Amino acid sequence: FWARWQDPVLTALLEKAFEANPDIATAAANLRSAEASITSANAALWPTASLGANAGKNRSGGTTRDSFSLEGSGGLALNLAGAEFWKADAAELSAAASRYSLEDVRAATAAAVAEAYVNLRAAEAQLEVVKKSLANYMETAETSRWQFEAGTGAASEAEDAMVQLASARARIPTLEGSIFEYRNALMRLTATPVEELELGSSSVIPLPPDDAAVAIPAETIANRPDVRAARLNVEAAVLQLKSAKSNFFPSLNLSGNIGTTAATVSALGTAGTGVAGLAAALTLPVLNWGSLIAGEESAAAEVDRNVAAYRSTLLAALEETDNAIASIANAERRRTDLARAVEHARSAEMLARQEYEAGIGDYTMLLSTQRSLLSAEESELSNRADRAAGYIRLYRALGGAWAVDAAREDGAQKN
Repeated sequence: FWARWQDPVLTALLEKAFEANPDIATAAANLRSAEASITSANAALWPTASLGANAGKNRSGGTTRDSFSLEGSGGLALNLAGAEFWKADAAELSAAASRYSLEDVRAATAAAVAEAYVNLRAAEAQLEVVKKSLANYMETAETSRWQFEAGTGAASEAEDAMVQLASARARIPTLEGSIFEYRNALMRLTATPVEELELGSSSVIPLPPDDAAVAIPAETIANRPDVRAARLNVEAAVLQLKSAKSNFFPSLNLSGNIGTTAATVSALGTAGTGVAGLAAALTLPVLNWGSLIAGEESAAAEVDRNVAAYRSTLLAALEETDNAIASIANAERRRTDLARAVEHARSAEMLARQEYEAGIGDYTMLLSTQRSLLSAEESELSNRADRAAGYIRLYRALGGAWAVDAAREDGAQKN
């Protein structure tokens, strides 16, 4: 998706963010923890075993006796209703949800980087427009001053021209402050000093190609990483509830040991020194049903919470996607009209200037056309930035899933 924007600086920023962004690192650590939980849950399905060696010295009735032993023991405890198996399956689902959460954080980070970068370029473009307008205002102010000194112009016209010039100059620090803030935002998102980002300066606002698709199939929204993660969390919570209900059923405990005991180390393992044991027990909870009922209720509440979270995530995805598509469509509709407005505003400003300098034009009209030109150019820049922001919001709304669809679309066209 981002490669289609054909902006090497944006591509480099995204690579830096994927490598060093703290939020991505946190999500990756959460995934590692979830995967470790799988190992812990699976371990409960297998027997435990241990080895031991003992040495002792006993004295009784004036006689001292030495004893040595080697022993291996093992055990297995399983709930007859499969509580351990439900927990193991739930751990698998939770880990899968964490993987999708990592994808979602990566998509959110990419969108944040792209948005900050587009805002930076938009602010730089606005600064260039204001500086260009400032040159025109200075020329107008100079002309009005000459006409006033020559007695052909009014003092009010010269003062009005200076007001317009000063107002334009006052906008420059504001735009420069915005540029500074957007550069710092990119530093935070990429965890890289600004001087190492090689941002340069450009008045070109990046955009995807005009043929970028905005018709998104419903299944793409369902495949959004946070939607998938929320769905898996529901499934994991259901399995945890089954595990909690299983605790009301008996558990089977098997244990055994084998070893050797002798008075000397050299005698260990010889005939007559062996010992062994095997035991089985079936336990049923009786007096702790209060805690079991509370555990079941807590697990049921967790299911309800995850279901509500899933519905909220899905509704948010639908809302964000529709809003992003509408934003793109609105910006596209304004695109042609705003371009024409800039074209006509430039022609009007040029004609008004020529008439004013020739002494046949109205000063008020010249100021009006200059202000209209600045307003039209800024509106066109703002709309271009809105178009880019719409595509970024759509990418974020789909959790990056749109990137896969776009790649497949390209492949289908080539074939």
